[in-house]
Amino acid sequence: MQEEASNQEKNALASQLNAARLRLLRELGKYLVCLGASTDALNESLFRQMSRDIASARRLQKCIDKLGGYPEWRVDLRRDLERFAEYLTEGQRHARLLGSGLDAALDDPRWTTCFTPTAVGQ
Repeated sequence: MQEEASNQEKNALASQLNAARLRLLRELGKYLVCLGASTDALNESLFRQMSRDIASARRLQKCIDKLGGYPEWRVDLRRDLERFAEYLTEGQRHARLLGSGLDAALDDPRWTTCFTPTAVGQ
């Protein structure tokens, strides 16, 4: 029973961490498309933004650190990001570029579990 309870707890923590990872990935994608990135070249845009001497480069590096490296962008997520960009107003775009969505995803309390993204197979 103890082993089963331990496994259930481990699985629950892994699920929480995966949810935090997905949240951060979505927010990062939204940020990048607000910068004008193509959904086919999100990592290239991420690399370019980090290479610039800008204040957001530190935030973007934190994203990469939390995600365990440059992410793989699934087809369904890229499609969602394309739809997101389609209906985005200029005001919404500017608000997203302030980075509060990214900051919230980076500060998600689910990241504080005892696991790292690589420990749960991500």
